[in-house]
Amino acid sequence: MTPAVAETGFPNGLSVGLGASVLGGINVSAGFYNPDYESYWLRHMGMRIDFATTDPLKSAIDSAIDSYMRDGRDVGDGVKIDNGSLDAWHTSILVDYYPFVGAWRVSAGYAWGGATLDASIFGEIATAPSSRFYFYLAGDHYYYNGNSFGGAATIDWNWHGPYFGTGFDFDIGCRFGLFLDLGVVLTNRPAVLSLDVPQEQLYVYNKLTATWLPVSIPQLGADVARATREANDKLSDLRVCPRVKLGFSYRF
Repeated sequence: MTPAVAETGFPNGLSVGLGASVLGGINVSAGFYNPDYESYWLRHMGMRIDFATTDPLKSAIDSAIDSYMRDGRDVGDGVKIDNGSLDAWHTSILVDYYPFVGAWRVSAGYAWGGATLDASIFGEIATAPSSRFYFYLAGDHYYYNGNSFGGAATIDWNWHGPYFGTGFDFDIGCRFGLFLDLGVVLTNRPAVLSLDVPQEQLYVYNKLTATWLPVSIPQLGADVARATREANDKLSDLRVCPRVKLGFSYRF
């Protein structure tokens, strides 16, 4: 027989949490789990809803990225990236199962969210024999006058999908607890890369005339589209979004 609300101390199963989420920022949650029910399933099951956003930590995250990318991170051929910026959020509704009515649980549910990563792309080869910066884009040979260039790259990832994971709820006394979540979201779509390559002072090698000519906007646009398409084909293999959360909870 299922106990009445007054007999179970229903409010004592309610909890709120505050923590940090990898790729999500500050995480807040609310849930219900009461191990004192007589029913096996009610005693082993719980529910949670949570929300995370990088907004409260925006300056700290961007400062950490800038520190990591200080003076640029070399990605080959004299090309570097810096000035990174991350904006992300996610929400999930979860059902928890506690096999031993203890700290350990397994979880399943549904999650949705988004992330945007912006970065500057630049290049310069100080020891080059001429004042030109050469590079290849989608098979075509380009150079910038002045031996340097600047551009931008953006990765957008708006997703939703089922969540599967595990975790722990540790009691540390006075109704406070420590929680840990480890899981993945099987997303409905991959991240999408976009590139911005400036046209000013940009030249392309014409294979038919064997000469360097100022690049036209249609040709540059076609090469950028081809390069991003190839990059996005590789990104399409990434359909799993990791979820790691750690924080404190309070049970009423």
